[in-house]
Amino acid sequence: MGWSAGRPRLWQPRAVDRSPLRTLVTALCVAAVVVSGCTGSDLPPDVQAVRVAASGDAEGRLLAHVLVALLEAVEVEAEVRPYADARDGQQALELGAADVRPGYTGEAWLETLGRADPPGDPQASFAPVRADGQRRGIVWLPPRFVEGPDGPPANATFALAVAGPPSPDADLRTVSQLAARLSERPEASVCVDREFGSRSDGLRAVLDAYLVRADQPFLAASPEEAVRGVLAGDCLAGLTTTTDGEAGAAGLQVLVDDLEVFPAFVPAVQVREEVLEERPEIAAALAPFGDELTTAALRSWNALVVTGEPIEQIAQAAAEDLLARAAARRAAEAAEAAETEAVEDGAGSEDVADG
Repeated sequence: MGWSAGRPRLWQPRAVDRSPLRTLVTALCVAAVVVSGCTGSDLPPDVQAVRVAASGDAEGRLLAHVLVALLEAVEVEAEVRPYADARDGQQALELGAADVRPGYTGEAWLETLGRADPPGDPQASFAPVRADGQRRGIVWLPPRFVEGPDGPPANATFALAVAGPPSPDADLRTVSQLAARLSERPEASVCVDREFGSRSDGLRAVLDAYLVRADQPFLAASPEEAVRGVLAGDCLAGLTTTTDGEAGAAGLQVLVDDLEVFPAFVPAVQVREEVLEERPEIAAALAPFGDELTTAALRSWNALVVTGEPIEQIAQAAAEDLLARAAARRAAEAAEAAETEAVEDGAGSEDVADG
């Protein structure tokens, strides 16, 4: 289902917002880098490593390290540049203090386009963001769009999650199915951010879209508390994100937002246009990120972060996985093309013989 005028406008809960308050220290650092050119790198002046901006949250750092690993796989030197949050990372990219950044389409709708109505459809979310980036000298590398929740691109949007097996609710797969279960169990609670639960454009808007009674009880909870609440049986479902490592590590089942009520947050690579002009090989090196990254894969990597594995180690394995998927897909496509060509050649030979 694509974007429609009838889709509710949702308030974004602070607890799962990927852009915490900016810090003055980081803002001053960005300015200093742009003015002075000081990078803190030990590389010789004639060797310019690709600078990949990383936001302060764990997923942002992980994705930045994945991009570095993909670049280094083709012998392009790269380094992660940490920033306090997404806004500082975006500012660094636009001011030239960073060359590459993993961004989110929903984040760009809210922060860059200044619009509070990001669409729920991933493809509809990407096109306006890419067009706006071109006007700013920023290229959003296009991901591969495959229909269905299991294919790329990843969508790191908000989500409702329920307990996995052996819970009796483990049979739920979509929010529509959850809505039916809530209708059967009007006493069941949902764990959500406190303000999201109390606002008319928060939980009530979601419940209304899925035709659930507006007075469904909820328990105020952060995403981490929501995961624990679902595990403890205090709530039937909890609000988190589709790529939440806590939910993944706990074995929770993230439900498909089949009406696309939640805004799409597609992770995609941003590159400064002048950098791509000077080094076009960067686009090819980073293509597997957009072509192969799925929501489930990103959630599994985030779960490893939660368990304490080093981010650099997870990122290296993740990059190798993306490259392997890309190679397998290319091989399958080549085999299919060869088979089609053989069938067409055979049909042509029969026509000649008949003639």
